[in-house]
Amino acid sequence: MANYLSTWGVIKAAGISSYLLLFISVSVGAFGYSKLVSVKRRGLLLIIHQWTGWFGFLFGLLHGIVLLIDMYEPFSIKEVLVPFYTDHQTVANGFGILAFYMFFAVLVTSDWMKTFGKKVWRFVHYLPFPAFILSLLHGLLAGSDSSLKGIKMMYAITGILFILVVVVRMGWRKPAKEKEQSHAYITSRG
Repeated sequence: MANYLSTWGVIKAAGISSYLLLFISVSVGAFGYSKLVSVKRRGLLLIIHQWTGWFGFLFGLLHGIVLLIDMYEPFSIKEVLVPFYTDHQTVANGFGILAFYMFFAVLVTSDWMKTFGKKVWRFVHYLPFPAFILSLLHGLLAGSDSSLKGIKMMYAITGILFILVVVVRMGWRKPAKEKEQSHAYITSRG
């Protein structure tokens, strides 16, 4: 039990918690606006999307902060804040830092959408897709538990579900019939 309460245990637990919460947030956010979800259910999904996004971000922040005080593999402030700066698993840790900044940009523009405008918010709101992939790669490549069967399964299942959610989101934006009809209308009038 003492091992899980160590700084290293907190780092791992915060990282995995962040990853899973951000997976839920990105998936619910993408799936919640597909044609498969009724307008009635979107309000509940929006709450889940926002809360899991914020808690995922906060657990990611905790993950980085505790790295600063860990005695076994301490990171400097610069190594935690600057992507690809550290000598320890440079690429994998760089992916994690970039993902963190991408999620941060989404949260900032969401909370101050009126300040930034809806156009900026919409553009920035596509960042969670590459950010999630970077988070997955960070966990797989830098995670000390990545060799465990359960952790491998977690990454495989969340990765596959993420792909399915993205496909559903892209596939159900506008039905194919509507696209063909609008295209035919435009070309016949042209």
